[in-house]
Amino acid sequence: MSASAQFGRSAKLFLSNGQDVIDLSDLRIKFETSANDIDTPNHATIRVYNLSNALKDFAISEFSSVSLSAGYGDNIGQVFSGTVKRFRSGRERNVDSFLDILAADGDLAHNFGLVNTSLAAGSTPQQQFETLAKAAKVPVDPRVSPLLGKTIGGIRPLPRGKVMFGLVRDYFRDIANTNNCRWSIQNGQATLIPLDSYLPGTIVELNSATGLIGVPEATEQGIEVECLLNPKITVGCQLKINNADIASTTIKGQFFDNYNLVTIAGVAPPSASNDGLYRVLVVEHVGDTRDTDWYTRITCLFINQGATQNNQPAVAPYG
Repeated sequence: MSASAQFGRSAKLFLSNGQDVIDLSDLRIKFETSANDIDTPNHATIRVYNLSNALKDFAISEFSSVSLSAGYGDNIGQVFSGTVKRFRSGRERNVDSFLDILAADGDLAHNFGLVNTSLAAGSTPQQQFETLAKAAKVPVDPRVSPLLGKTIGGIRPLPRGKVMFGLVRDYFRDIANTNNCRWSIQNGQATLIPLDSYLPGTIVELNSATGLIGVPEATEQGIEVECLLNPKITVGCQLKINNADIASTTIKGQFFDNYNLVTIAGVAPPSASNDGLYRVLVVEHVGDTRDTDWYTRITCLFINQGATQNNQPAVAPYG
């Protein structure tokens, strides 16, 4: 019995060329994916073991897109989708050959997406964002539209008409900066999230009974957490972590009279609305279907008390 089957883990890997699809799920798969809420493309490195020479050559010559799903039991979800940038093949040892798939998410839209259009006076940030996504040929994350409609839609409409010509990413960045948001492409979908908010959806609760590994730690980058691989944790979603479980770091000020104590990463202060709620900034999935690696590493920041809360209940990730 494989380690994957023994512990209830599963992964599905597909290569596509827009017409045909090949399924590599039954082979040993080793992967590392990285997703961030910044405007540079997410990336993944996937290693598939012991393909036949014919299948390897067919994959290299014919396929350009990759999709990877992973998880436990019924909790299987997509952890990466993107464009293959490079194949690399070789041997780890005499008996094991491999095919490496190096892929990026949304890099074509990021590097080559062009816009050539004009907008009428009064266009809202939501309309601008949707126009740019259409020009880049990427769909808008369906969770973004209602979020923009409640937060920034209509707050800063264009005072006059505007001509847009150039790289889409530059206009995406301009809209994000103007409206205090972060934009990125996640699994092929354009995403825009206000700095003090998050994407709507069910809150994922992490504790020792629901997959949390070790102790969350407050660092200069944010709250760093590790858990069993969980595809429900995505960039912009909400995590619920018991504040008392987080190891904090405090720096003593040395050179400024009014700069005495600084708590790294600012653990969320207790309140009825936001105690223990954190917004995910970075998600890294690491897995091996024939070994013990099957983790998700997260960096998150607490959600400000003034942020609009959603009413979805917290759920255990494996319940």
